Amino acid sequence: MTSRLDYSHSSYYCSPPPTLCGSHIFFYIYLEKIEDYLCDIEMFSLNRAVCGDSLFGRRMRETFVMLVAVAPEIFWRQERIPRQKLLKLPPRLLWGVRIIYGSMILIGVSSGLLYYFRAPH
Repeated sequence: MTSRLDYSHSSYYCSPPPTLCGSHIFFYIYLEKIEDYLCDIEMFSLNRAVCGDSLFGRRMRETFVMLVAVAPEIFWRQERIPRQKLLKLPPRLLWGVRIIYGSMILIGVSSGLLYYFRAPH
């Protein structure tokens, strides 16, 4: 006889992951500040004009900010974003974006490993 775990009375599935909440709070507070520092870059102003302030638009802008903060070398090689303009961003905000990105990667990898090495039911 196999025993099944019952999570229906637990808060296991009820609460969202803390990284997701932290990401939403961080970008809710700091997205406009980060974009203000990088407003003279044409790609940011174009991205804001195209995507707007809808939910989808904010997610697109957050993803673009995260991509530029985590891997700026992609844009430096193509010479789309000059290095001096990206260095105007304060290190505190830059590290905040990088910590959120790293924690999302860590949670994704660990959940994949937990799924792969799960106990047989």
